[in-house]
Amino acid sequence: MKISNKTTYPVILVISIPLLILGGCASHDTVKIAPEITHELSEINEVIEEQAQANDSVTDISSEQDNIEIIESVEPVVEVPVEENIEIKVATQKPEEGIIGFAFDQSDISAEYGEMLWHHAQYLKENKNLVLNISGHTDSSGERVYNEILSKKRAETVAKILLEFGVEEDRIKVTGNASDQPLAGAVNHREHRRVELDYEDTQIVSN
Repeated sequence: MKISNKTTYPVILVISIPLLILGGCASHDTVKIAPEITHELSEINEVIEEQAQANDSVTDISSEQDNIEIIESVEPVVEVPVEENIEIKVATQKPEEGIIGFAFDQSDISAEYGEMLWHHAQYLKENKNLVLNISGHTDSSGERVYNEILSKKRAETVAKILLEFGVEEDRIKVTGNASDQPLAGAVNHREHRRVELDYEDTQIVSN
């Protein structure tokens, strides 16, 4: 089947003529842009530059904030002076017990009273205004002269232990009362065989 080429050439000419005209213009003439378009382009460029500057300032602020956060996150080290060899002294309470018992016709002290006497010694050393009266006693059996010697010997035995614990001699007074001061409320003779410890405040006595 043959196709006629009679209409081909006019169509090509119609299309090619404007192209040649445009090509000629492009090769010889400068394309002019309207002033309005130029103004809009300059405004667009200014907006782009302002946006870029704003982005740079935001970046600077964020970096400064990061530095501030890093500085704040580091806790300052505070050195507290530590004092060594600090001794905290607690005042010794006044001993509640003040009676020491003895076996019949004996002046030896049982080991069970050791802690009590040590407590009395500490209390006496801490309270310089006090004097300790140590009074020895016996029951009513036997002669009075013998009981007087025995009662004083019992008191001296107690005083000797307190001196060994560091109590000064002038802080102690020793007496022997034989059986002259029986223990009130005693049920048997054994309770009378004793030594009593009583404190005396020298400041009150002097006043």
